[in-house]
Amino acid sequence: MNLSALDWTILIVAVIAIRLVSLSTRKHMKSVAGFLSANRSAGRYLLTIASQMGGIGVVSVVAMYEVMQTVGLAPNWWAGLGIPAGILIVLAGWVYYRFRETRALTLAQFFEMRYNRKFRINAGLLCWISGILNFGIFPGVAARFFVYYCGLPTYFHIPSIPWALNTYVVVMAIDMALALSFVLMGGQISVMITECVQGMFCTIAFLVISFIVIAHFTWPELMRGLEMGSKVGASTINPFHTSKVQDFNIWFYLIGIFGMYYTYMSWQGTQGFNSSARTPHEQKMGAIIGGWRGIPQNLMITLLGLAGLAVLRLPQFAENAAVIQHSLSHIPNSTIREEMTVPIAIVNLLPIGIKGLFGTIMLFISFTCHDTYMHSWGSIFIQDVYMPIKNKAFSMQEHIKLLRWSIFGVAAFSFIFSWVYPPSQKILMFFAATGTIWLAGSGAVVIGGLYWKRGTTAGAYAALNAGCILGLANTALPVIWKQIYHHEFPINSQVIFFFSMLISIGLYFIVSLVTSRGQEGFNLERMLHRGQYADKDTAELSKECHISVWQKLVGITNEFTKGDRFLAIMLVIWNLLNFLWFAIFSVANLVYNVSDYSWSMYWRVTLIMNLVMSVPFVVWFTVGGVLDIRALYRHLDTAVPDHTDDGRVVDIPAGEADPVISEDKSPVGNAVSEKS
Repeated sequence: MNLSALDWTILIVAVIAIRLVSLSTRKHMKSVAGFLSANRSAGRYLLTIASQMGGIGVVSVVAMYEVMQTVGLAPNWWAGLGIPAGILIVLAGWVYYRFRETRALTLAQFFEMRYNRKFRINAGLLCWISGILNFGIFPGVAARFFVYYCGLPTYFHIPSIPWALNTYVVVMAIDMALALSFVLMGGQISVMITECVQGMFCTIAFLVISFIVIAHFTWPELMRGLEMGSKVGASTINPFHTSKVQDFNIWFYLIGIFGMYYTYMSWQGTQGFNSSARTPHEQKMGAIIGGWRGIPQNLMITLLGLAGLAVLRLPQFAENAAVIQHSLSHIPNSTIREEMTVPIAIVNLLPIGIKGLFGTIMLFISFTCHDTYMHSWGSIFIQDVYMPIKNKAFSMQEHIKLLRWSIFGVAAFSFIFSWVYPPSQKILMFFAATGTIWLAGSGAVVIGGLYWKRGTTAGAYAALNAGCILGLANTALPVIWKQIYHHEFPINSQVIFFFSMLISIGLYFIVSLVTSRGQEGFNLERMLHRGQYADKDTAELSKECHISVWQKLVGITNEFTKGDRFLAIMLVIWNLLNFLWFAIFSVANLVYNVSDYSWSMYWRVTLIMNLVMSVPFVVWFTVGGVLDIRALYRHLDTAVPDHTDDGRVVDIPAGEADPVISEDKSPVGNAVSEKS
């Protein structure tokens, strides 16, 4: 085994501690809204820490290392093209602010409010299928990581059992069972609190491990290890010498930036967090501060990846490399062997105790990702497929029982899928292929529904179903092509995804224009609870106040306190400085032949800056997370459950005014539709 008794002790104590935290949340789950969205009571720090932990899993970290060993750091530079897009999305509240104003519990509930119930069922089913297929490989990647990281045998025997047990399957079952126990305990309340606690622990651990790597490796060692993976026209350090890089090149990132706008909040893997904030403003503030919380996480992942490549490639670590290669030689599947290369290298470079600390981080992000996704896809099936078909209200006990069985079903499917699915492509390409089934068409439907009153149900059907067909083709074509021609499909999944998005946008726009002729546009004010449809609290927030023009341009409204404005301004300044540096250095590279040594110094300065900034960020988010958890508990202790707030859309005749609905009492359960 690779872990010492101390490492195993750290892992076991951490699991017991987080299990005790989850047990404390059960008594606070008193309603369907509590199970689905923590009764919409989350503050910005709780929301940010928990959602980021739910959004990254072992599968994401392994995918990052898979990309790093293939193309290094160079392509990361092109992510700088997305900085302006990120600022606009966060400060303008792109999509997420209006969605929170609808007070919907799920995205498909918004679809029923905006389009109709049949479309909600169609969208919910499509979203669910795409989601569980995408989630299908998560448990398998995580289980393989723990088997190879811990150095566990492939099979083992238990006395009195005549056959050998597959360690991979047993580890996957234990991992899934623990994650499942968290989400079944108290739904989104349990998910959010346990993920926030795990996130605060991990943020501190990110910083500790980053310092350990810097103490044990020199920068020239890290860069030499990275450079040894370079080829002509495919530099791992200089992004302007990457003309022969395939898949993860500048076009991959440009398509990603376009997709960031188009699909923002369309993917529902973390849908419980989309409706969990106390107010739309808290949702926005969570997005504003979220970028800073991610710095320590990305720093540790990058440094460990660089250290792993150095150990694999440099002659002074030849003894370690031999051990690593010996472990890899026992993995018959080439795709799995590539996935596990850096993780196996990492366990062979970390000292005793730190191995257990990193293992705990990976165990925690496995729990947080799996319980978040199981909660999301299980909830979506009941809320957006089963419940609209039945078209009746359930008792709270019956409703939550259905949700729990659905979540268990998602867990069972992903377990079986991971068990039988033979990995055959890079993780990010698998994500692009399965995600296209839903994402290609859903972006047009979401954006059009929230921002364009002439968008119609016919246009929504055209966009969503076209995206689905193209997504299925994206999944099947590469497999069929390889079987027939025995080489990779010439167009990767990311490019197919891009054209699928363009086709869906065109169909939504054209079909909506044709089918909306002579009809009155949809009443967006009613759906968003604005103007004459605003309740007392919303009306107070919408009053005019003295805000300068430049503040309005960057998305600062009267809801911002002085502290909120400071954070928003700092976000703008920080990102604009980063983008300015990106622009200047890009121009310099086009004019002059900037050396690889200069680029290595750039990466070094960037990592040092992130390390220095991580220290106050760790303190800041830890304090904020603790205060938000306490505030959530206080609110849940005193809140009166509204059992009509269950995700149904109650039809009222068109033209009738909405009843005044309190944000605290009935924000969604009696959400209204204009369709009779």
